[in-house]
Amino acid sequence: MDIRKKKEIINNNKGDESKSKLSDILLKKNHIENYINYSLKENERNLYKQRKKNNLKNNQLDRDAIETQLKKLIENLYSLKFKLEKEKEKERKKKTCTVSDQVESIEKNKTKKNRKNLTISKKDHEIQERIFSSNKLVLNNTDRDISIVKHVPELIKTVEIYKNRYVEEQRNKKYIIEKYEKILRNIKKQHINEISEIKNNIIQDVDFLIQKYRKISLELLEITKKKEKEKKEEQTKIIEICINACKKFEEDVKNKAKVSIQEYKSYMLKLINNDKKEKETLEKKITELKQKIEEEKYNTERKVFDVCENKIKEERELNKELKNRLILEKEEQNVLVNNIYSKVDKQIKIYEENIIDIFHNILIKNNINLSISELCNCIKDAMDNKYKNDNLDNYIENQVINFK
Repeated sequence: MDIRKKKEIINNNKGDESKSKLSDILLKKNHIENYINYSLKENERNLYKQRKKNNLKNNQLDRDAIETQLKKLIENLYSLKFKLEKEKEKERKKKTCTVSDQVESIEKNKTKKNRKNLTISKKDHEIQERIFSSNKLVLNNTDRDISIVKHVPELIKTVEIYKNRYVEEQRNKKYIIEKYEKILRNIKKQHINEISEIKNNIIQDVDFLIQKYRKISLELLEITKKKEKEKKEEQTKIIEICINACKKFEEDVKNKAKVSIQEYKSYMLKLINNDKKEKETLEKKITELKQKIEEEKYNTERKVFDVCENKIKEERELNKELKNRLILEKEEQNVLVNNIYSKVDKQIKIYEENIIDIFHNILIKNNINLSISELCNCIKDAMDNKYKNDNLDNYIENQVINFK
């Protein structure tokens, strides 16, 4: 049969394969193909359901399932083959039994025919004896029964005619019986030959299907191996891309942190220099005032004493104000540092989001289906594994403490 015809028959008989009997499967060639295709489709459906449940987590399990199903199919085909061979042997035995039965029936028919012939011959002999006895009576009584003697030859003729007819009928019956027995024998031989041809064709088809599905199983295994290799290569490429991107991101963050720290240092140095200048000016003023006080001591001790007390009070107030200013400046510096850290964190987060979007677009262009959440998890895992013992945060905190 052509491939198209086989496909049409399979599509027309999709629902009947599971309900088919074993005798139909063994005797009909199309029934076997439908049964095999149906069993394959059922196995494929079960596999598809299992893959949906497992979400393709374990490719090795899928491969084992495919191998087990192919083994089951091959075992079923072998079992069908053995059943066909057993039925062949049974039919051969039946043939021998039928031949012996036919011989016995022929012998029985011969014995029956011989018995019938014997009965017929006995009847003829009795008729002849009766006729001879009647003839004797006729001879003895010629005077009385002249009319009866005239009718005797006619009766003999009629008896012979009926006898010949009976013999011809028996011959015709024998001929007809032998003729129909020959016809029945020929029909049985043809039927047995057809069954044997069908079974041989089925066995050949089963062997062909076994070889075919073995080749298919080997091809499937090769395809799965190739796909696994491709997936591993893609994963290694993705990991390399992520690692390179993370390294670049770290370098950019470090450079930006260094720049921001240098700017903050310069700003703090300016503030410290201004404070030192103010202190120097104040000290100069204090020294000048002390000199004036010493010069005026001799002249006006009381005035100087009062003036000094007032000045000391003023200086104390000034010192308090300076201390308060220094405390406020330190608080402002801490606020500035915290703002700088928050800005840096925001810039880092924005930079991470932009990098993740760029990677996601690159993966989509390369036909790699990965969600943003999965990509983020991959990057985090890679970063954690790469920089478990990296002390970048400790380095930044130590620099800030030293600067303070």
